Amino acid sequence: MTGKIKRYILKLSNDWRFTYMDIKKPIRLSLPKQIASEIEKAIKDGSLKLGSKIPSEPELAKEFGVSRNTIREAVQSLIHAGVLEARQGDGTYILVSGRFEANILKRLSDSDMNEVYEVRLCLEKDIVKLATTRRTESDIKHIKKALERRNQIKLTAKENTDVDIAFHIAIAKASHNTIFYDLYKYVSKFISNSIQQKVEINNMEGDKIDQLHTELFNAIYEKNVEKAEDTIVKILDI
Repeated sequence: MTGKIKRYILKLSNDWRFTYMDIKKPIRLSLPKQIASEIEKAIKDGSLKLGSKIPSEPELAKEFGVSRNTIREAVQSLIHAGVLEARQGDGTYILVSGRFEANILKRLSDSDMNEVYEVRLCLEKDIVKLATTRRTESDIKHIKKALERRNQIKLTAKENTDVDIAFHIAIAKASHNTIFYDLYKYVSKFISNSIQQKVEINNMEGDKIDQLHTELFNAIYEKNVEKAEDTIVKILDI
């Protein structure tokens, strides 16, 4: 074996050894962290419903086969993260779907509302663009149903707001981008009160707004990206 080849093999060996030494060992999660993660999974898959009260400490301890102290630590970590809320003398309730939503809502609450509306405008335009090009026949059916519910006469501004947001969330789902979908849900949830105020103010322009939403649906159905983007901007400008 020549010296050149030996040096080359030695170099490969050293490079491999350096790479091997640079690998980080996996960290084993503590029991409370594992329990907190399982509770979050149960919220996301619907086993635990948003707004509902979670089972008591003894019930959770029995379910997971761990001590009440472990359950208490897990629940406290989710309370601190903004996922759960402890109510004096009543129990612990589910506020949001997980840490991601809690972090987004916290960031939005610390922001100027003009910045929030700018983010919403950018989200709406990009979501509409993607939905127009990616929507399936199943998406069209869901968006159409949401549009029909939206354009029906409701009794209160809150009902109008809820069905309006549901229509736009159906479009966000049709974008087939789960990050956009989640972000839009959380931003909409944060500004829902503001949207409700706009609904009350613009009640006299109901027919015009309904027509614009119908035009938006038609643009998505026809895969007309330019028309869809133009229409969503008009809707948000009202």
